[in-house]
Amino acid sequence: MCFKSWGTLTALILLASCSVKEDRNGCPCLLSIAFENLPPGPVDYDLRGLDGSELAHGTVTRDTTLAFQVPRNGVRLTAASGVTGGSGFHIPYGSECPPVYLYCNSVYTGHEHVLVKPVLHKSHCVLNLILDGPPGDGKPLGVAVRGSVNGAGADSRPTYGEFRCNVSGHCLLPRQNPSDMLWLDIVMEDSIVRTFALGTYLRNAGYDWTEPDLADISIELSLSVTTLRMSTNDWSVTVPFNVEI
Repeated sequence: MCFKSWGTLTALILLASCSVKEDRNGCPCLLSIAFENLPPGPVDYDLRGLDGSELAHGTVTRDTTLAFQVPRNGVRLTAASGVTGGSGFHIPYGSECPPVYLYCNSVYTGHEHVLVKPVLHKSHCVLNLILDGPPGDGKPLGVAVRGSVNGAGADSRPTYGEFRCNVSGHCLLPRQNPSDMLWLDIVMEDSIVRTFALGTYLRNAGYDWTEPDLADISIELSLSVTTLRMSTNDWSVTVPFNVEI
């Protein structure tokens, strides 16, 4: 049950509260969820018991506080912006990652009243690409990124499956595990002519996929001088690339 009016909430609490003469450990916990400083777009939330039973779900579009009566043994709260459902998402093959912000946490509810303030973190990386190179015998060159992560589960951790998106100026990538591989392909007439180990370059340059809020990446790929320059707001590195054909 969700209470949106604090006057009604107070009255219902007084009516439903346990007697002071009772063992209050069996009483439900009043869980207040304060959504503040929300990312762009609506936020879907999902509230479940530790056994997976659904307690509440819904959508908020502005800063607000919701209240629920929940079991005293803990709950699981997930919230998401950029995708629907509030828990996990899947990226269709050929599509880029949505601009997703995620929150997932177990909440202790052993008291009569518990307040939680979920913070949704940026779980996508914007890859900006500048391609500088000679024309391919008059044929247009394309760029694509592919990898093995195609979304996130209800626990916000990466899920595995084929991922590929074309890069036309930029492409949104999902959060990876640090050891996951990403490949940058140079494509001509739907055939891959060169492949770069993008994940390895990023890892060696110090990019951190475990940061709560993922940094965006800018890449300048110069085919004419065989160098690749990567940068975020905090660092930049220029490396000669190994070409795999």
